[in-house]
Amino acid sequence: MATVNFIKYRKQSAFTLRGVIQYACQKSKTLLPDGCRLITGVNCCAETAVSEFLSTKAQHKKTGDTQFYHYTQSFKVGENISPQTAHKIALEFAQKNYPNYEVLVATHIDAAHIHSHLIVNSVSFVDGKKLHQPPDTLRKLRLSSDEICQAHGFDTLPIYTFGRSKTPSRAQRRAQTRGNSWKDNLQQAIDDAMASRRTRGEFILEMERRGYQVKWTDTRKTITYTCPNGKPCRDDRLFGERYSKVNMELEFDYREKKQVPNKATGWECQRGALEQEPKPTPEISIPTSGRRLTDEILRHAKYLEQGVSEDDELETITELAALTALSFAGVYLLLDTIANANREKINDENLTDYITQLQQEPENCAGYEDEQEQLGFTMTMM
Repeated sequence: MATVNFIKYRKQSAFTLRGVIQYACQKSKTLLPDGCRLITGVNCCAETAVSEFLSTKAQHKKTGDTQFYHYTQSFKVGENISPQTAHKIALEFAQKNYPNYEVLVATHIDAAHIHSHLIVNSVSFVDGKKLHQPPDTLRKLRLSSDEICQAHGFDTLPIYTFGRSKTPSRAQRRAQTRGNSWKDNLQQAIDDAMASRRTRGEFILEMERRGYQVKWTDTRKTITYTCPNGKPCRDDRLFGERYSKVNMELEFDYREKKQVPNKATGWECQRGALEQEPKPTPEISIPTSGRRLTDEILRHAKYLEQGVSEDDELETITELAALTALSFAGVYLLLDTIANANREKINDENLTDYITQLQQEPENCAGYEDEQEQLGFTMTMM
């Protein structure tokens, strides 16, 4: 059985398109023992997919906004399916759902489960129409995938409810297992700040001291946090009703006015320390790097080498981009170098020097795409 997932990108550019296609087409992920690679272009040539995507956009003068859509079709771990069959099913899926669009299909065989990446051009090569994906698109794509899988004799998953869960996602649970869940770190920072602050203003200042930006206004229904790694998170994406704006405002109202709220806030256990004499605000020290950067990057690289799901791959690549200030393309170059290096000899000094060297090429820098777009340049790739 297979499922289809959508991978969302906060910002897109021609460089993002190239980086994603380079990632999907890695030789180590798509190469079969007989030397064949599971990479195929639908309505385009796989080797020149980037330039064809961009050429179609330029021809119809639609080079801005969304550059592509990225989907994955994944089979469960242990599914009795050959890589060639999985690739064939992905091609049928692309041809059925995007007949007038260029699609690059790359099937990865290096993970515990076989899965295919489908990168779809946002502009039609037939009539120049932009591809629009309404809210029910994913539901329809999954049903289409089920029909194709059934035709090939594979079982399908139960009907998708698409309901929002208040429990951690699979990616979140794996991040918790690794001990590097940014959402867990955010919740812990909120817990610590709530244990020592009496007012909303004090809470926001304490969160900022810990590296978190807080957007908390009377006109918005939710509180939005921006983490040190740049990821935004609304309070309704955290695990527990006490993190909601309503309950936190009730709690601070109690702490300031000592009026018992008309409902439990979930923060009652944090009030004990506040009843005592206020303690001076502790100084927050930032530890020196040492081998901290090296160990962090090597841990991410080792995790990717073990074979993970496409969602976890994307999350890890994004974390590395935030950590190194490199673009996706720069991160791929860094990982390739690490894979061929003696890791015992890597330290923060030579690793930082190499990252700085990578940044000498503008396209490897995280902010290069935005800078070029602001200057009004049109990117031409390959």
